[in-house]
Amino acid sequence: MRKMSDVMTNVMQNLQKHTRMESTSNYCTHTTLVFGKEVTKRHQMIMFDGKEVCPVCEIERDTEEFEKREAYRIKDAEKRAEYSILESKSLFKDKTLINSGFKNYETKDIEEIANKKKAIKAVEQYRAGEVFNTFLQGDPGVGKSHLAMSIIRTMNETDNQDRSCLFIDIDEMLSRVRDSFNNRESIYTEQYFIQLLSKADFLVLDDLGAETGSTNTEKTASDYTMRILKGIADSRQDKPTIFTSNLNREALGRMYDAKTVSRLLRNTYVIKFEDTTDKRIKNIEF
Repeated sequence: MRKMSDVMTNVMQNLQKHTRMESTSNYCTHTTLVFGKEVTKRHQMIMFDGKEVCPVCEIERDTEEFEKREAYRIKDAEKRAEYSILESKSLFKDKTLINSGFKNYETKDIEEIANKKKAIKAVEQYRAGEVFNTFLQGDPGVGKSHLAMSIIRTMNETDNQDRSCLFIDIDEMLSRVRDSFNNRESIYTEQYFIQLLSKADFLVLDDLGAETGSTNTEKTASDYTMRILKGIADSRQDKPTIFTSNLNREALGRMYDAKTVSRLLRNTYVIKFEDTTDKRIKNIEF
């Protein structure tokens, strides 16, 4: 931010450059606070471009305009920084999800049409300021992640861009955390992800429970997985989180701490896939 003295100097130089200044017999009175006390001073008016003006008033006006421009520039930079987080900080295991949106979400049956409408309804409620979690549950390949990305992308591209949106593949995140245990130079620590995911205004946690392997497994989550999820759950009580999982609530409850799952899935809007088949399995003809 420019100093007041710099602005004053600039204004006076401009005044002197563009016209000959002549003092008039009139004065302008200004009252300012100096160390908490009001100090009143009289400033002699000058002729500038055929008008009688107060140089101090001109300085204050120039300063105010500059500060407004600077505030707008900073706000705009902050908005662009928040907007770019979705691309710069997200973790995708399936890179094709990066371009996923409502426009390219194919609906071939009644359930897909209904679930797309439910996802759009979630966006409308989020835009209205509602705070709730969304849980997309169903078999692998039915389009859960695509719809989750569609929601988060739409929120990221809405008119008010001063919000941060993030998409995190849980298995990819945990893989990077594991790597950090033996790599001191890695930034992808437990604390890094807890802080990053806690700060996001809108967050997708993709494929909850997949890190243990098969959906039929009886394995439970590791200690560091539980610490990360607990940290996220505790810090996001007032922020929307969108989850996708192949597992239902009961299976997640067996895999993770019941209290943590309860916090993660509190106040949840459910979008469930029961009849949709795996979209990733397609016959190719030559």
